[in-house]
Amino acid sequence: MTFSVVERPETLVAGTVLRSPAMAIEGVRRVRVEQAWREMLTRQLPGPTGTAYIDFLPEMESYQTHILGYQCTTIDDLQPGDILARIPAGKYALFTDSGANLGDVIAGLWTRIWEAEERNLIKRAYTGDFEQYPSRDKVEVYVAIAEEQK
Repeated sequence: MTFSVVERPETLVAGTVLRSPAMAIEGVRRVRVEQAWREMLTRQLPGPTGTAYIDFLPEMESYQTHILGYQCTTIDDLQPGDILARIPAGKYALFTDSGANLGDVIAGLWTRIWEAEERNLIKRAYTGDFEQYPSRDKVEVYVAIAEEQK
């Protein structure tokens, strides 16, 4: 399982909020995410596209809030009606992949992340996770990890 450990600065992500008790990678939830992205991508965005996962609920073992939209340099980039999330600076496990269908790429990456966690290759911090899309076919997922992580 290939990933790297990197330090990331604070990241601001703004956009549409999707509430979900689990990652939206399959079924009805995935359809909802794909529809939200279609709507988001019709807009003139002030920064690169990105997704934030925040508001972790330990009893559900999942993030409760999924914000898909765009990265902001400052709060001034926030567009009317959008919600802003702050992903703190820190240590992150970086998982990357590429392919023609980004939905499938993202689902595959999250499966790899959960497997890495189950195998104790990473210890997640759950302070907020972040996805960015450097090109039409590439995804980078930054998963917050505990500081003692090697």
